[in-house]
Amino acid sequence: MLQINKNILQLKPSATLAINQKVKELRQNDEVVYHFGFGQSPFKIHHSITEELKKNVNNNHYLPSTGLPELKNEISNFLSKYQDLKFDSEAIFIGPGSKELLYQLIYLLEGMFLIPKASWVSYLPQIKAKNADYKIIKTNINNNYKLTAQELKNVCKDHRTIQKTLIINSPNNPTGAVYTNSELKAIAKVCKIYDVIILSDEIYSQVNFEDDFSPSIVTYYPEKTIVFGGLSKVFSAGGYRLGFTAIPFSMNALYKPLQSFFSETFSAVSSPIQFAAIKAYQMNSDLENYIKDCSKILKEVSNYVYHSLEKMNIKCTKPQGAFYMIIDFNYYEDRLIKIGVENAVGLCNYLLKNKKIALLPGQDFYFDETSLTCRLTFVDFDGEYVYNSYKIEESIDSEFIKIHTPNIYNGLKTLEDFLSKI
Repeated sequence: MLQINKNILQLKPSATLAINQKVKELRQNDEVVYHFGFGQSPFKIHHSITEELKKNVNNNHYLPSTGLPELKNEISNFLSKYQDLKFDSEAIFIGPGSKELLYQLIYLLEGMFLIPKASWVSYLPQIKAKNADYKIIKTNINNNYKLTAQELKNVCKDHRTIQKTLIINSPNNPTGAVYTNSELKAIAKVCKIYDVIILSDEIYSQVNFEDDFSPSIVTYYPEKTIVFGGLSKVFSAGGYRLGFTAIPFSMNALYKPLQSFFSETFSAVSSPIQFAAIKAYQMNSDLENYIKDCSKILKEVSNYVYHSLEKMNIKCTKPQGAFYMIIDFNYYEDRLIKIGVENAVGLCNYLLKNKKIALLPGQDFYFDETSLTCRLTFVDFDGEYVYNSYKIEESIDSEFIKIHTPNIYNGLKTLEDFLSKI
């Protein structure tokens, strides 16, 4: 019998990738599906980036395993100018997406990992892949499921003697919440007291609905915070598979083993992609304005979705950035039970099968398996078409949503009709 690593056997395919593949299959069979399940940026990659990729398409050289020096320098400059974070270029490491870089750091670090409830799906599977200890920290919808300093402190007090690593994500997937400076300062204070390492996932930093970028806990705890970012969300280039991690010099004990890990796994990120990324992180004024306009569009779409769901008596988090919100169907619990739906998994299966509405169950984001909590994304529209229409009309109202984002509009109407009849 074939023997396989038991830690990997317990994993299932990524919930987000699985739902996206399922929707693609349904659409290939000419079925109309309202895809609220997958959080890929709907917008085109800015022409300055794609043109740079074309220029370097014939570059077939292996680059340094930790990344092209010119790219690392541009990311260092970018972090300083656009996120107010100070990292030398030597502290920047380039990998095939921030997802892989998170895994590599999780694999290197020993001890216990702390994950707030309402966090990205892949954090825990990556931790389980190395059979590490972990703790899911309870959070509350009244705070948009953001971790509080007191919630963190309560856990840290019970695990004083072991190395602890907190994974925090802002803007947040799956809630759309953004941590404030005061919230991060309070969390940092607890981390200093209990010597907690932080993995700060800032992949959506500039996808912020109120500011040019989101606050970072590095500001208050630079000595033990590792930052992650990449091309996928801000620059709409998920398929390019390029991310970075920035590690403070105070944690330079990680530099050499991480470089060795890179060299023995993925070797180096694709050369043409790294040269294209230089252009992205140089952030010319046209690209900067493009990103801001895309965020404005996402903000208005999220507001429409949020208020539509509220009218349906669905409790939801209020998005402040990213592409997501957590929605709660508890108001309909008794009526859903009558049609055989008892939890979020059952609800998502029912909606996809019968109404062609794709959502993800909350249990993939560390909610209780008995809850009726789901994650909804609001990016099922043609980003190029919507962007061009927005530049002409310069405003987004319900009529704009109806005309230019029909899957969003019709998907919500279908959900409303379903709930009114059960």
